[in-house]
Amino acid sequence: MQDSATINEIRNLLSDDGLIHPQTAVLRSLSGGVSCDVVAVTDGDRSFVVKRALAKLKVESDWYADVGRNRYEHRFLSVAGRLVPNAVPKVLYHNDEKQYFCMELLEDGWKNWKSELLNGVCHIDTARHAGRILGLIHKGTAGNQKLAAEFATDQNFFELRLDPYLLATGKKHEALRPLFEAEADRISHTHRCLVHGDYSPKNLLASGQGIKVLDCEVAWYGDPSFDLAFLLNHFLLKFIHHAPQRLPVKGLFDAAIDAYVEAGGFDGLATGSGPDSCRNLLLMLLLARVDGKSPVEYLMKRPDKQDFIRSFVRSKLVAGFNGDTLKKTGQDWFNGVKSAFP
Repeated sequence: MQDSATINEIRNLLSDDGLIHPQTAVLRSLSGGVSCDVVAVTDGDRSFVVKRALAKLKVESDWYADVGRNRYEHRFLSVAGRLVPNAVPKVLYHNDEKQYFCMELLEDGWKNWKSELLNGVCHIDTARHAGRILGLIHKGTAGNQKLAAEFATDQNFFELRLDPYLLATGKKHEALRPLFEAEADRISHTHRCLVHGDYSPKNLLASGQGIKVLDCEVAWYGDPSFDLAFLLNHFLLKFIHHAPQRLPVKGLFDAAIDAYVEAGGFDGLATGSGPDSCRNLLLMLLLARVDGKSPVEYLMKRPDKQDFIRSFVRSKLVAGFNGDTLKKTGQDWFNGVKSAFP
């Protein structure tokens, strides 16, 4: 949550740009993850959200990133809004010099999908929507050289994803380190479509109307496998979080994959065919969420579950690829968790 000094800074920014009446506007903090200040603004009959990127992320490790990423977030929302209407909030204003933008406020009827999953609410249709929207964005931006130039944010993606998730995790597992470094190198040299970079349930709002995609400040023209693996990883993490309770998370996992492929996403990512498979990346992201720079908070007090993740990932990566599909790897995970936490 933002402190009063931050609220006042944002109030002054908005006032200077003529967007609010500073004496009457009401500003309140919203939960914005670790990388941004996020504030809801009500001024008369108008309500909107302000996002401002942070130079140092709110985590224990020293984790810094370029605040210029703010402009790529609102640009991603504009591109995605044209490809998948109503799947993202509308951008209302942006000031790239001051590194903030404003977008529509979504509250009534919209629920954070991560919170829903943590509460044990599993709707297959939400997973289908998520897979479909991701597939449409990847398909609709593939091979677009204009977007490739506009979102040539390789350094930003390295600072926010490759280094904290893959390289930092590899340093803690010396035997696996070459695999993590090779995967980071492969991803960094892959430029196929527009990538969200943080496509997880915490950045998706769900309702009976579908989903809304948020928080795309890591937007990059690169490797689509990252988005798909990033989403699927969270299903696996929620399953072990709830264990030994048995939730139908496998249905979410499979439905997202199927919807992604049906929407025209890169089929090789899901089927495990050729170099496009993201099965190994999925395993590495699992390990990254216990030993990387951004561990998931709901497993921090469960060393037994953390150790299961380490053992599972280590065994799979050491054994090699073996042509496993994402669904096969997911099935092995669900079976393994059930056996370990009966």
